[in-house]
Amino acid sequence: MHRPLLRIAARWLAVVLAAVVLAACEVAPDASAVTETVQERLTQALGPNTIALTSLRRMGSGPLSADAQGRPRRIVYFNALLTLERDLDFSSWDALSVASFSNLLGATEKGVGGLKAAGNHRGDRVTVHGSASFVSDGDGWAPVVTVLPEVGTPSAPLSPATSAQSQQLFARLMQLYERKTADPPRQRQIIVEEVGEAVDSIVERLGRLDQALILAGGPTGGEYLGVTQLLAQSLVEQGTAADALTTAGSRENLDRLRNRRADLALVQNNLAAASMLGTDPFAQVGPDHGLRALASLFPEPVHVMVAGDSPIADLRELAGKRVAIGLPESGSRENALLLLQGGGIALGDLGAVHEIGLEQGLADLAAGRTDAVIATINAPARLIQDAAARGQIRLLSLSPQVQRTLAGSGSGLVPLDLPPLTYPGQLTEVRTLAVTALLAAPAGLAAADVNRVLATLFERIDFMGAGSAAGSQISRQTAATGLTVPLHPAAAAFFATAPADRER
Repeated sequence: MHRPLLRIAARWLAVVLAAVVLAACEVAPDASAVTETVQERLTQALGPNTIALTSLRRMGSGPLSADAQGRPRRIVYFNALLTLERDLDFSSWDALSVASFSNLLGATEKGVGGLKAAGNHRGDRVTVHGSASFVSDGDGWAPVVTVLPEVGTPSAPLSPATSAQSQQLFARLMQLYERKTADPPRQRQIIVEEVGEAVDSIVERLGRLDQALILAGGPTGGEYLGVTQLLAQSLVEQGTAADALTTAGSRENLDRLRNRRADLALVQNNLAAASMLGTDPFAQVGPDHGLRALASLFPEPVHVMVAGDSPIADLRELAGKRVAIGLPESGSRENALLLLQGGGIALGDLGAVHEIGLEQGLADLAAGRTDAVIATINAPARLIQDAAARGQIRLLSLSPQVQRTLAGSGSGLVPLDLPPLTYPGQLTEVRTLAVTALLAAPAGLAAADVNRVLATLFERIDFMGAGSAAGSQISRQTAATGLTVPLHPAAAAFFATAPADRER
């Protein structure tokens, strides 16, 4: 006999809960606050009268973890329509990149539509599925900078058609992984390293069996591998067998080209020159006179970073300081040494030299164990974005004199300015230098393969649509920038011919 009362109480509770939810939505920043924040960021990054915020629709909000002071934070999602008020080319090396533009709007690269590889024109419309984050400051909500987490792709389960032999192999691997040892972290590392090498060897051998083009990329999660995977995928879709290899990067890729264990590879331009000439770090193996470039693809700026509250303001002030210069034998380390030399600093002038990678360098910088980090990486780099959003780093600008001196030294470095808001909180232009990522091959690569690869790279792949930060900067206009080795004859012929002429 109490059921009617229970139903009434349940309905009353539901109404109360709904009111609480609606009240929570009310306290979150409204559409006008989001509109004001987005327009301010667009103007700050691109200047006035560049992009108009035609419309913005608030799509909802959610809580974020509290900030360092324990203040509540919220993220508000929106759909927006932007209209260009002047021509813009987001693939230009000296313009704000697609990745930085997307992060500015709280979107992934795939959340921004309407950007064109050949550049956009006045009147073009751009759609955005973005977000803006806010912190409660007591009197209301103030916008804060955040970086969206990367979205992972889950591994596909075993197909029912997987053979019994294959399933046995997977079972053996799982047994090794679950085996009890005295050092589980080292155990897992050994398995990952050995399986990775075995997979690369299998891909290479199967590629040779199928007469496939072997593309040497780079480390997992890096831009080199991402670009080569998109290239290989597109070639396969056109009927050309191709495989992209996971590698350690430029050094390994150049060795693979030298030993004919790859047909194409992405490499840093300065290391390509060293390999062709047989200078360090290739002095022991000698010159590779058959190395050729197919194109320069995208820049990799040298980042000089100090703590957000550091008093260091100039490269020359690193004398006597603790500096992370990159891993031993890495291209990043070589560039760091060149940069320091350009600033009049010898290695012995530093207080301490830390030969570590970017991730560890940033961690040490945040913990006060080092004073500066120098790293060469495509911008915007994810790790640097995260550190900048937390206010842990500040980028140093090089003097125009250092830029000119090193750019004219035959080092392969080219002047490059990072536009404002390339990284969160970076409000002014940062002058620096960059190496360029070359697509390289042996001189003996067939002209038909060169033409097919370049046509695919420059005319068939929508790198912006694929969400490739580095790939979105690939352009015919910069294909000859930073070349340090001779151009393959077939590549020279390709760039001398307009796309329309080749189709006749």
